[in-house]
Amino acid sequence: MKKLRIAQIGTLFEPISDSSTNGLSQIVHILTEELVALGHDVTLYAPLGSRTSAKLVPLSSFEHASETDLGKVLTIGAAFADWRNFDVIHDHTRFFSTMFAHLLPIPMVSTVHHPIIFDELHWHYPHDDYERFFRARWERLLQSVTTVFASQFQKAEFKGKAEVIYSGLPLDKWSTPHADRGHYVGFLGAINESKGTRQAVDAALLAGAKIVIAGTMFESTEYFRQKIEPLIDNDRVKFIGPVNFEQKRRFLADAKAMLLPIQWDDPMPTVAMESLASGTPVIGWNRSSMGEIVEDGKSGFLVSSVEEMASRIKDLHQIDNRECRARAERLFDSKKMAENYVALYQRLVEERASG
Repeated sequence: MKKLRIAQIGTLFEPISDSSTNGLSQIVHILTEELVALGHDVTLYAPLGSRTSAKLVPLSSFEHASETDLGKVLTIGAAFADWRNFDVIHDHTRFFSTMFAHLLPIPMVSTVHHPIIFDELHWHYPHDDYERFFRARWERLLQSVTTVFASQFQKAEFKGKAEVIYSGLPLDKWSTPHADRGHYVGFLGAINESKGTRQAVDAALLAGAKIVIAGTMFESTEYFRQKIEPLIDNDRVKFIGPVNFEQKRRFLADAKAMLLPIQWDDPMPTVAMESLASGTPVIGWNRSSMGEIVEDGKSGFLVSSVEEMASRIKDLHQIDNRECRARAERLFDSKKMAENYVALYQRLVEERASG
């Protein structure tokens, strides 16, 4: 296997490390570490405070840069300026890199971590002429990029040519399932309307189950105060706040199930993969990619209402925890993810070399 020189481009939303809380940041960190373990020369463009086994190009603090115009292109510009150091550039920010990828003399891979419709959100700013400009050119710009999706759901929404590579987890870092059922159902993630935190609480209460909520309130403090906080009694409904990796491992392993009534088309919710890796069933809304993650009736249940979720909480005795773990091993192993990306990189490099 040829040793490749690979650039990984992250966002400035948060430092990229094993402590990242954002799903995109977590996957970028995991992939970077696996590529290094495979023997490749990897450089990560990421915020100050990031931690990695790869070469790190630390850029501006996410607290100041993530939502500025410069912050949205800083990692891209830095990696593009260094293109001579690489065989392939792998971008995880999508839109702005695609605008300029045709200028690169080396291949660029773009993994889309959001619903494909989000591409068009950039076109609506700042005026109609801007949108017309991109609608006329976007498909041509995409021809210079190898697009990768994390789910078949995303690819089905895309009109062009694309690959699908499932995200993965370092399964050796996740607990081996134990036979004992947990005493609570869990919710883990951002506490807001799109993640369906209130629906998870309502389902648990309707089922007569205790629920423990773990997560952050990024830009959603008012939602927490109005929808969640009044229900917290530290008995049936408990809130424990953000968790680090070790706390998350215990939280998932000790839960009888994770509730994911996600209210938007999440391409590949990381917490669902983490739950299965822990041997913990997932009860999730039957939309977007959830059916690719959860095998209904074997590694959890797919539902479409709070009432159905509550009913399925009562059916958790039907699920074998070992089957949950086995599904994670079949589909969501980070080593397989990295190997799939390396095969793609090598193919693109060879194609570019042959003209």
